[in-house]
Amino acid sequence: MAKIRKCVICGTVYHLVDPGARALTCSDKCHEDMKDRLIKHYGLFKKVTNRKGESFRVPLDDIIEKGLREEELSKYPRWEDQPKGGT
Repeated sequence: MAKIRKCVICGTVYHLVDPGARALTCSDKCHEDMKDRLIKHYGLFKKVTNRKGESFRVPLDDIIEKGLREEELSKYPRWEDQPKGGT
């Protein structure tokens, strides 16, 4: 059964037929625009921490496009915190 949705970018009303489809935007163009806006607002990388407390530098694009599972974090580089304060 198709669900009626409203695109978060352009406001177009559309029918979400495939449950695996993008649920927030009506088209590839709007999806790319949404990603660009999120990256501009939040940055290219996110600090993602696993249950052991280890942090990794994960591209926001990977989170949006692929999703993320804890087991996959090890393929990303470690997040190195910058020292706070002066020299």
